[in-house]
Amino acid sequence: MQHKDEVAASLIADATRDNARTLYVSAVEGTGLDRLLERIDALIEEDPVSRVHLSIPQSQGKALATLEARARIYSRKYLDGAVELEADAPESVVRRVRDFVTPKE
Repeated sequence: MQHKDEVAASLIADATRDNARTLYVSAVEGTGLDRLLERIDALIEEDPVSRVHLSIPQSQGKALATLEARARIYSRKYLDGAVELEADAPESVVRRVRDFVTPKE
């Protein structure tokens, strides 16, 4: 039978392998928290920002409001019932308004 310290050392060794899928943490002892935060950071997908040009009908208030709230708008022109925008927007926002994305002029 293994001693408690040997079992703990074995678990720690397994948990600190780069390909380990299981992490052992102790809030009481404060062990493993740094490793947990590193793993979380590695698993979070980024939402990269890109510059887009859009032509959105003024009737599409939801799309315009989404861009106002979640993108950085650099230019806005009102032309023939549409709003032409140049903006930096996260990929998640660009996917929502992809039907309105136009080639850069």
